Amino acid sequence: FVYGMHYQQRRFVVAAAVIVNLGIFALWSSLSLRDPQFYLVPVGLTVIALVELLRRDIPASAHDPLRYAGALAILVSPCFDILGGSWLHMMSLMVLSVLVILIAIGLRLRALILTGTAFLLIDLVAMVIRSSVDNPGMLWVTGLLVGAAVIGLAAVCERNREQLLSRI
Repeated sequence: FVYGMHYQQRRFVVAAAVIVNLGIFALWSSLSLRDPQFYLVPVGLTVIALVELLRRDIPASAHDPLRYAGALAILVSPCFDILGGSWLHMMSLMVLSVLVILIAIGLRLRALILTGTAFLLIDLVAMVIRSSVDNPGMLWVTGLLVGAAVIGLAAVCERNREQLLSRI
């Protein structure tokens, strides 16, 4: 990796990334971990990192599709088990969505911010639905809390309207 970065040899950088991912795959396999998250999250992070590191070598038209592919590899991995109602996977999707959003903010990539936000909202809706199945009264409580939060936000915005308009 260091040789490839120092001498501008992208094939060595890509080879190092492939070797690291194969090593991670071997580690997870030796630990008998079969969850797709353990395999797809490193691949997605690697794709995003390679796009940023090899920005000059990759055509500009391929940057966003590759970033989307990396983000989707990260964010889709827990979705299979969420359909089965796994709370652990719902929480991990929330953490991964926030991670993708933070990476996107750091790299100033609007496309990944939108992708991470969409998955975060989907995850929150899945949590509300799942909790309403487990506890039917929870849907009413959630609806009341969201409604109160919206009314409270509107009241704060109306109270500080001039300050908000001047900041905007």
